Amino acid sequence: MRVGRRPWEVRHLEFDCLQWHDIDVEDPDGTVRRRSYPFLVYWMQKVRRRHKLPLHPSDAEVITRQQEHLRRESPHLFHEDGQPRSTRMVLFPTPRRSRANALGERPYDNSTIGYWLQTWLAQFAVTDEHGKPFDPARVFPYAFRHTYAQLRADAGVPLDILQVLMAHQDPSTTQVYYRPSHPRRVEAVRAIAAKYQFDLTGGRLRTRTPDDDMADRIRAGVGSVPVPAGRCHEMNNVRADGHGCPVYNRCFSCTFYTTDFTHLPELRQLRAGKAEQLAALESAYGSVLTAGPLSAANLELLRQEIQQIDELVGKCEADIGSLTPEERTTVESWLHTRDRFLTVIPVAAVLAGRQSLDQPTVDPILTETTTG
Repeated sequence: MRVGRRPWEVRHLEFDCLQWHDIDVEDPDGTVRRRSYPFLVYWMQKVRRRHKLPLHPSDAEVITRQQEHLRRESPHLFHEDGQPRSTRMVLFPTPRRSRANALGERPYDNSTIGYWLQTWLAQFAVTDEHGKPFDPARVFPYAFRHTYAQLRADAGVPLDILQVLMAHQDPSTTQVYYRPSHPRRVEAVRAIAAKYQFDLTGGRLRTRTPDDDMADRIRAGVGSVPVPAGRCHEMNNVRADGHGCPVYNRCFSCTFYTTDFTHLPELRQLRAGKAEQLAALESAYGSVLTAGPLSAANLELLRQEIQQIDELVGKCEADIGSLTPEERTTVESWLHTRDRFLTVIPVAAVLAGRQSLDQPTVDPILTETTTG
């Protein structure tokens, strides 16, 4: 469910299937930073190529725990430095001792994972998203590939990016792997959030209906455009489709800025990025940077922006806390999938999985290969 690969591909993952790569990514505020992202390197049997898949850091932790488990429980498979004795050792070797499996090169049988899964499910009353009984027989290893696609579709991952993640040739193949529930869920969340919009100072805005918004657009030609973690209502910027900001994109000090709790993941991402930038500047004092009025002003500006973002985050969290239990469940479920699968793994990290053919170490995720 975490990586969305086929059962055969998971069973045959190599022990050293986890790699980290430095990637330049652009934050919503326009800052470009180099960050390290984990990738899963695996052999795609259907097209007989090696592929790289961007992972969430929590997925990398699962792989790391499995590697540590093998080192602890099967020390005979490793050298003294902790490296496997065989470069063909798999991440999930069968415990059966044989001459062919002396170095952990044989994975579990295909039926073993299915047996474990059904044994585990037998301990619970399985229900669907509406609380109705769900047939456990419909939960099988390959179904997790569909779960992988559905979670990312619900999080708003574009179809072309999801197609790359699934390693499909045709986007119509990718669409088979999920139900179009995302628009309905977003519509429900937006309907709830419309009652909880606030401005920069935390003042509550009057609830607006789509008819009100359309009337304003027709009457004054003024609407709004998306900006980092919110929306901008400044007339000139709206008319320029977001490219005519008169104050150089200082959104968190602008009276035309509004937001709500649907932007909570973006606010948290912005906060984390600015905190990293502040820490980098502070650590550079005395070495790269010379203390002075300009450097102090930059540091103070970052501190104030972080403080403003903290206040916005607190307001959003307070609004979520004031929802009814049913509304809170709907919103938190959507925010969780959006935070995990949309904002944390940027598009730059997804596209970095595409390697050119002149790089012999890892073959690319090709969209023109055989459909899988």
